Amino acid sequence: MRTSAAPGDKRHASPETFDRYLASEVPYDLPVKGSPRAFIFIAPSKSEIGLRVEVDFEAEAPDTGLRNIVARVAVHDGVPFFEVAVTTPALFSDAYPLLCSMADRIQISGLSPSDALWATLDKMSRLLLAPDALSREREVGLFGELLFLAGLFEVVGVEKALEAWRGGTEEHDFGLPTMDIEIKTTIGERRRHWVESLTQLEPTLGRPLWLVSHQLTPAGAGDGRFLSDLVDTIRAKIDSGASRYGFESTLAEAGWNDDHRSRLTTRWTQRSASQAYPVVDTFPRLTQSALLNSGVRLSLIPDVRYRIDLTDLATTPNLPEIIEAAIGFEG
Repeated sequence: MRTSAAPGDKRHASPETFDRYLASEVPYDLPVKGSPRAFIFIAPSKSEIGLRVEVDFEAEAPDTGLRNIVARVAVHDGVPFFEVAVTTPALFSDAYPLLCSMADRIQISGLSPSDALWATLDKMSRLLLAPDALSREREVGLFGELLFLAGLFEVVGVEKALEAWRGGTEEHDFGLPTMDIEIKTTIGERRRHWVESLTQLEPTLGRPLWLVSHQLTPAGAGDGRFLSDLVDTIRAKIDSGASRYGFESTLAEAGWNDDHRSRLTTRWTQRSASQAYPVVDTFPRLTQSALLNSGVRLSLIPDVRYRIDLTDLATTPNLPEIIEAAIGFEG
């Protein structure tokens, strides 16, 4: 039999009380006072805890894309509920305050259950970020990636552009259906860029690789934009939901934290028009395959970082339309 805890004066049971319910290994529904009707549930037989919020029958639950957190719509005693379930027992105690926070966003702030879920996950991801200052190199690199992302918005639309951006989680920065794109950004007078590995300029088998080169320079007073301005411009174009959460997650993986705002005091503008180059056999680069073919033992070279200078490299007149349009974006 499922037990309902009697609501007290506070909206939520204390973490200590929750832990006692959890240790009893008895199923509980802990009511959260407010509207719509909501409960924190404990289901030992399913190895789950979660938040259950009453909704209409038309309500839908998003795919969180996470292994340990599941969203669904379930019917109990003929009543539909939006449920967010945490499925890993080792996380139950830590997840309880997050579930309470989500309930507050729904009952107090008036968010829909789906929006409250994404807002809570977004907050959680930001709390996990280190508050260290963003290095100048990473600031400039991220500016270049977001500049290209904003340009892609205008060409392929927000959803497809966000799907393409990898944010440093894979070898190449963007993966479009027919090509990969690596973004390089410099603040030097010459178009010199650092390459971080032997594979960064190695095309994926069967997919063309392009390198987009941005040149930035500090802007005069009142001109240009901070990196935070570019972040805000992009955020304003993305609706809440899975796309927004995906963008925030990729942004965090790329090194961004909103706490960086006060430390980033340089406004940037483009020194020259952005350029794009096909990464083909004649492109200046070091690759694993080239070194292996020359007989080099790569195991004896554990790390490689080198610079290329594209200042005098001729560009192709036959740019793919997507790249040509995207690099024309100036904000």
